[in-house]
This record gives sequence, structure tokens and C-alpha cells, in this order.
Amino acid sequence: MVINISGVANAQSIASAPKEIADPGKAKPYPWIINPVFDFVFVTGGGVLCFMLFNYFFIGWTVPTEFNTPANIFLITTMFIAQHLFADSHNTATYMRIWGSREDQQRFKFYRTWLVYACIPVFVLGLSKPEFTSGIVYLYLITVFWHYAVQAFGIALIYCYKRNYIMNNTEKEIFRWFILSMAGFVIIRFLTDQDFSPRNFYGVPIPFWGPLPIGLLYASRFIFICLSIAFGFVLVRKFIMEKKLMPVPSLLLILTVAALGLSKGTQNAMMWFYVPGFYHGSQYLAVCLSYFIKERGMPEGMSTWDVGKVAASGVGLKYIGTVILTGCFFYIGIPHFFMQLGFDYAAIGGLVLGTVNFHHFITDAAIWRLRDKRCRNLLLA
Repeated sequence: MVINISGVANAQSIASAPKEIADPGKAKPYPWIINPVFDFVFVTGGGVLCFMLFNYFFIGWTVPTEFNTPANIFLITTMFIAQHLFADSHNTATYMRIWGSREDQQRFKFYRTWLVYACIPVFVLGLSKPEFTSGIVYLYLITVFWHYAVQAFGIALIYCYKRNYIMNNTEKEIFRWFILSMAGFVIIRFLTDQDFSPRNFYGVPIPFWGPLPIGLLYASRFIFICLSIAFGFVLVRKFIMEKKLMPVPSLLLILTVAALGLSKGTQNAMMWFYVPGFYHGSQYLAVCLSYFIKERGMPEGMSTWDVGKVAASGVGLKYIGTVILTGCFFYIGIPHFFMQLGFDYAAIGGLVLGTVNFHHFITDAAIWRLRDKRCRNLLLA
């Protein structure tokens, strides 16, 4: 999910928005997306932290790769399941949005028609030219951290507004550019230092489009450091002048994505092992599920404070089941089908990954806009 960050609504309109659909007896926005425990584990990065600690204490500071101990079996199996439950299915949750209400179908017609049509020749070209598949996967690897970082920024803003931690335009812009500068630095480092660029991605050989001039890396690092200091100043100033601390969920989101982007070596490999399932994919599904439930209306007599109960009911489970099965179709069904035709399974898996995410990244930037009144009201309620 990419919350559009180029022009979110002003602080006053966002602060007052939840009251438009909240229960009269509970005018304050619900401070969580699903509930405290679910949000900690699946949204803010708590699940990643727990798995990293388990990994360290039971198998050491290494990525589990072999089924040789109970701890390794548990971690590899859990992450394999999480990949299909959360990471694969979070892409298809985007389709549930653009094919959702009749209003959304009309508003996002381009993204469910013409943009889909544009993906077809990309997929066909990948079938005929394996080197093109490597380039598509490499392009995904270049842009994926930007996608993760911007989504973390958007959800951090949601927690801030839900808890009345309102930033003025200047503070918000500093926050925004702090996140963008982090993403820019990570991308430039990826294209400058080949140690940060994998040679192989789950069986797909990866090229290296670099190196970029080393001066670009130094410049991007300098800009990131300056904006980090500026953002730290914003947080300290708001605490001193307004007696307000940024909500803990927002801080956890920022710290997790920063650890993912700025870590090196084994630490970075471990983060990438756990983050797709138990951070990025799961948080996207949580936001989409909450939006889906509130868009269709809470059951009679229930306010948005009870969204966690509805999420665990038949309505929520049906939604989750639908996106999981659809995700399995894309990431398991299609590669297996083409494997029966003689194609390499890993290559088709990489091609599906790149093509689906090409559509996913662009569509997300259009469908999740806090400046859109209807979207804002549902996200912040």
C-alpha cells in the first residue's frame, strides 16, 4: 500500500474527519487498525522483532536455510506460510479495492483495464526472453524498498491522526522527505555497491546496473543525515512545546523500515527474510481489511471501535480467504501451469512477481490518498 504523500489533506480537516462516520457515543477515532495485539505483531513490526529474537537465541545470527534443527524447521516453515498468507495475498488485496464498490470500479477503471492490458506484453516478453525476466526482477528489487518505506510513512501518519498527533505542513514535509531521502539513499547504494545487490533471486539470475558515481552515494547519505536530524528536531520540539510524543506504533513502523534499509550483511539478510510476510504484506492486509469492513458498514449497533470483532467474524475471514486464494493463483498456480509447458518454475515465478508488482506499485499510489475525503474518513475512523 502506498499512501499518496504528495498532497495529503490539511491537519484540521484530517483531525475532524473521523467524526463524520464515528459512533456518536464514541466521537474519538479508533486508535488501532484492527486491535492492539494484531497491530503490534502484524502492522508495526513487532512480529519481525519477535522472530529476530527467536532466531538469535535458537540458531544464532544467521538466516535459516536448512531443515536440520527444530528451530530451523519452524522458522523456514513459518516464513514460507507467511509468504503465501500475507506477502503474496497483499497484492491481490489491491484488486479487491479496484473491483470493490461500484464507485471504485468507475473511479479506478484505468487501473483495472488499461494498466492491466499494459502488463500483458511485459509478461509475454518475459516468456520469450529470459534476460528480460532478470531485468524485470532487478527493477522490482531496485524499487521495492521505496514501496515499503512509503507505505510505512502512510500508515505512521494514520496512527498519528488517529491519536491526535497533528503535524503542521512544514513538520509533515520534513517527515515525508526524511522517508524519501532514506529510500533514495538505499536505492543509490544498491546501484553503487554490488555487495548490496544479489546475484541470484530465488533462482533468477540478477544483473547489476552500475556502479553509479560514488559522489552520488555520498551526496544521498549527506542529505539523508541532514533530514534525519531535521526530523529528530521536529519530534523533540513537539514534545517540548506541545507535550506530545509521536505514537509508539508510528515510531515502531519507522524504526523497522529504517532497520530494513540501513542494516548490512547478515542483519540485512535476516530482515528481508522476515519483513515481507510479517511487516509489509501483513500491514497492508490489515489496512485493506479494516477499510473493506468500514466501507460496507459496521453491523447495526457497532461502531468502528469494534472493527477487530468484525475482522474475526465471517465477513473478515471471507475477505482474507479470498485474497489468499487469489494470491496463490498468481504465485503458485501460474508458475506451475507454465512449468508443465516446459518453462523454468523460478523464472516464471520471478516474472509474475515483477509483472504483478508493476501493476501493484502504480495502482497503490492512486487508490490510497488521504486527501480523498471518502478514503480519509474510512482509514481514520
